[in-house]
Amino acid sequence: MTIHRDLQELEEKGYLKKTMGGAIKISDFLVQNETPFAKKLKLKIDEKVAIAKKALEYINNGDSIMIDAGTTNFLLVKEIVKSDIKDLTVITNNIIAQIELAKKEDVKIIATGGTVRRSSYSSTGIIAERMLEKIIADKAFITTKGVSQEGDIYDPTEDEGAMKQAYLKRARGKILIIDSSKFGILGLHIIANVRDFDVLITDNNIQKKYLGYLRDLDLKLEIVGV
Repeated sequence: MTIHRDLQELEEKGYLKKTMGGAIKISDFLVQNETPFAKKLKLKIDEKVAIAKKALEYINNGDSIMIDAGTTNFLLVKEIVKSDIKDLTVITNNIIAQIELAKKEDVKIIATGGTVRRSSYSSTGIIAERMLEKIIADKAFITTKGVSQEGDIYDPTEDEGAMKQAYLKRARGKILIIDSSKFGILGLHIIANVRDFDVLITDNNIQKKYLGYLRDLDLKLEIVGV
């Protein structure tokens, strides 16, 4: 009976799901070891967590925010769930972020819908983009696969890139959260430029040549220590 009560309490807190004769961890079916998302989540994890914690400082009670399907944004969601932020509205195409946010009562979750991309646990496409047309959020938190020395922001997939562009169009404040390893990485689709953002958050392993360029721009640069 003691074990039964413990499992019941853990299920109510969202940590597991009771099954016949035992329990399973609630996230096991979401982030499996072999998925591309899980592999990316493990890369530069200390940097991403530090960036997520700093990004949380830009979220206030009553805010409406948009987040994309990047791994750093998923870690930001985990920080939101642990925080005491209230009356938050989150608009996202990040499927596992939607499930993670469901653990927190003070969050209204707006899922964009669209076509599911299994490799990134995201939904994209025209349905998702149209859903955003009548929404204006306070802030958008955007991740990216790469940034050139000229500040161009790249995404390897057209659909994911289009969602990021849609978020940028529908947000009053624009915050780029990116670990330092992404600088110098190029891709197929240019989705924006760092000049389009109000805030850029990265870690202190960023190379000096990029740091100098960013400090000359009209944006707030946040460098977090790792």
